[in-house]
Amino acid sequence: MNRPAFQSPSFSYRWQESCSFLIAPLTLWLCVSLSLHYGYYGNLHLMLGPNSSRLLKESSIFVETIQVRDDAKKGVLLYGFSEKPELTLETSWNVSNYLIVGSYRRQGFSLWLNKGSRIHLRWGVHSSGFSDLQVVVIKGEQDFETLDPNSTNSSKSLVFSSPTKGNGEAEYIIEEDDSYYVGAVNMNPKSVIMELSTNVLSKMYDTSKAASKCSTINGSCSLELLFPNSHYLILTTPDNGDFDGWYIELSFIARLATYVVILGIILVAILLILKYFGVCEGERTVEQVTDEVRENETSPLLPEKAIPFSYGTGEEEDSESSMHGSSEDLYDGKICVICYDEQRNCFFIPCGHSATCYTCAERIVEGENKVCPICRRLIHKVRRLFIP
Repeated sequence: MNRPAFQSPSFSYRWQESCSFLIAPLTLWLCVSLSLHYGYYGNLHLMLGPNSSRLLKESSIFVETIQVRDDAKKGVLLYGFSEKPELTLETSWNVSNYLIVGSYRRQGFSLWLNKGSRIHLRWGVHSSGFSDLQVVVIKGEQDFETLDPNSTNSSKSLVFSSPTKGNGEAEYIIEEDDSYYVGAVNMNPKSVIMELSTNVLSKMYDTSKAASKCSTINGSCSLELLFPNSHYLILTTPDNGDFDGWYIELSFIARLATYVVILGIILVAILLILKYFGVCEGERTVEQVTDEVRENETSPLLPEKAIPFSYGTGEEEDSESSMHGSSEDLYDGKICVICYDEQRNCFFIPCGHSATCYTCAERIVEGENKVCPICRRLIHKVRRLFIP
């Protein structure tokens, strides 16, 4: 009578095995998507000033549409180019106003300036005895580096311009595109009233060859990027004398087809890697089994059965001895675990286990659940052991 030596794996086991192959590519794709959406292509909050001309470069492979939002509706213009525009235009403007700087506070305004621009400052303090009043030009929106007047090393300098006898002037040369803060820092315990005159010679990009254009006069606008080229964008602001700050939000709408293709490539690559390692492991197992057979080819695979000799014993003892020998053969790994009749004369690929006869092994492979009865691993092939 044939008895099953193992239970058939359920549907949930196969489902879990299939899901294990999808966890890695899905996790990797999710990490890449989040890093692109909230990292490099996350929403940008920009602060511009009057007569600003800021260059941006975006890839249409990952971005389908760029949207500019201006809640103040000041008329920011967004230009699109297929090639990088030239920084050839210059515009000069000046502003003069009174600043009331509180104690231990800073007062001023922010500008976006391109390389080659110049700032000329002239100031006058209407009070005396304020030795810790400083006029500064600070580079960056978060890393407040201060430029040294007439210094060529603008990225590392951290020097303040101090007024001399209440009046003074200084000129700064911009050597890197960035946001710059122009103002005064009061380190005195009392408030200070001063007059600050700013003359700016600003470098601007030529927008006459723009391929597309939109305006935020109604609050927001958007430009579509043609696939698959890189695009250059120019954000410009008019000269309306507003120094309170231009707060612009730049949003990137992702191209979903690109992310789907990336997911497919990652999935195929991981499946190929898993398949390659699975085949290699199967080859290594077959080689190990072959080596073991070659090493033990002098030893017979079939056990030598001892000839029973009965010296006056009855049939009862012979029956018990026969049952005992069959049990030993089963537990010693010699009898098929499926039918308990034939010798184990085959092995499975890729696991390499030898647990059944060739007939039972073929029955397992032709069935629905093609798994090894020992390790329950999926069976690819069955190989017969040739016993001399």
